[in-house]
Amino acid sequence: MLTIGVDIGGTKVAAGVVDPDGRILDKVRYPTPANASEELADVVALAVRELRDRRTEGDCVAVGVGMAGFVDEDRATVQVAVNLGLHDHPLRDLVQERVGLPVVVENDANAAAWAEARFGAGRGSDHIVCVTLGTGIGGGLVLDGKLYRGRFGVASEVGHYRMVPFGRRCPCGNHGCWEQYASGRAW
Repeated sequence: MLTIGVDIGGTKVAAGVVDPDGRILDKVRYPTPANASEELADVVALAVRELRDRRTEGDCVAVGVGMAGFVDEDRATVQVAVNLGLHDHPLRDLVQERVGLPVVVENDANAAAWAEARFGAGRGSDHIVCVTLGTGIGGGLVLDGKLYRGRFGVASEVGHYRMVPFGRRCPCGNHGCWEQYASGRAW
């Protein structure tokens, strides 16, 4: 059984077919649309369909979507994705209705932490701290072998920790967030 993993970034949507051992068997890449609402779900669905068309029917059984932003505890709705301008965006349902497979949405840094714990540098460790650096700054925690998401699904959002009191305004609404000083979009 194979799954399709999708990484939605500030500049690109990358997708790949992944086997149970974490090996990427095939991949595609598209630019992230500027209008990131319905069009974003269309691009994700396009990538998923392209990868499924290259496989035997029924090989791919689910889709996991990772993206920067606050994802609700049901792993369905993007509460806020400041780098893409999304608010209360029902990404799981929009993608699911387009591709006809079960879909899970997760914060990209959480997904990276989980992947490192299962297949990468953290394999065999009970506790993992992962910091991601790209368009923004993200973080993920694996504690006692389980992904820690916090009560509302937004734990470890280290890019929005205040580093400079009364600092630069962040699109999240706060001032002095770490992301404003050390990410790909830092001034």
